[in-house]
Amino acid sequence: MNSRAFWAYLQERFPPVNMALFAILFLTVYAVARATQPAAAALAGFGPREALGIVAVISFFFRLRVFDEIKDYAADAVNFPERVLQSGRVTLGQLQRLAWAGLLLEAAWSGWMGGATLLAWGLAVGYSLVMRYEFFAPAWLRARLVLYALTHLLIMPLLIGWVWAAYAAAPRFTPPLLLLGLLSLLGGLAFEIARKIKPAPDERPGVDSYSRTLGYGGAMAAVLLVLLAGSAVQGYLLQLLQARAWPFGLMGGLFVATAAAYGLSWRRPAARPLKVAELLVSLFMLTSYVAIIVEIARRLS
Repeated sequence: MNSRAFWAYLQERFPPVNMALFAILFLTVYAVARATQPAAAALAGFGPREALGIVAVISFFFRLRVFDEIKDYAADAVNFPERVLQSGRVTLGQLQRLAWAGLLLEAAWSGWMGGATLLAWGLAVGYSLVMRYEFFAPAWLRARLVLYALTHLLIMPLLIGWVWAAYAAAPRFTPPLLLLGLLSLLGGLAFEIARKIKPAPDERPGVDSYSRTLGYGGAMAAVLLVLLAGSAVQGYLLQLLQARAWPFGLMGGLFVATAAAYGLSWRRPAARPLKVAELLVSLFMLTSYVAIIVEIARRLS
């Protein structure tokens, strides 16, 4: 595979900022798992196993991207022929070989972390393979876009559980695990809806959007409702972690800014304020994880 073409593909479909977010997701679960142990150790314990764990999590998400490329290849060839994959600069076969090599790395790390981690990883991989075939009802599911998103986003709590199994003390099924899983699900859902809201002139036949499924205003309202639910979950988790006040203020500020961006777009439908709102939703996801890491690092330092 040509390295320059592969880098162009990553920038287009799996950019470094996404990899950074997945690394932060790993660190968030790692931090909460360590902080909730009876004898919590400082986060200075980060080492080679954790570095490999971050790579393993990024690898899992990359394979999900490759699965999407396989499922959507024909439609994307019609709607987005200029993309790196559709123009032939990289091939599906090359991407699949990388994805399956990553699978071996994930298995190695999971085995290194113990039987519970290997089992949790196996559950996540099994669910991802069912996702790959769209639960064996692709036409029925794709006609129901919200249900489609929810069934696919359920992979997030499973990934949280995989990393949690590597670091949490028994018993593992505790409120922080459930809250982290729910936070990841709600954050992913908010972002998924936000990135597929378009003003009427930008709607394209054959390209799914929530503004078409839920209505323009309904899709924006759905994002705000999901963000409110995510704020409640994060707030409860921060309380359990005895966090200071600043993360709550940050959540409130980002929510108000997102609502304002949608308000502007509602009055004057345009792509720019919708893109700003999408960015704010992604910042909401990022800062929700970073705030948890910062507060735990403060407690354990």
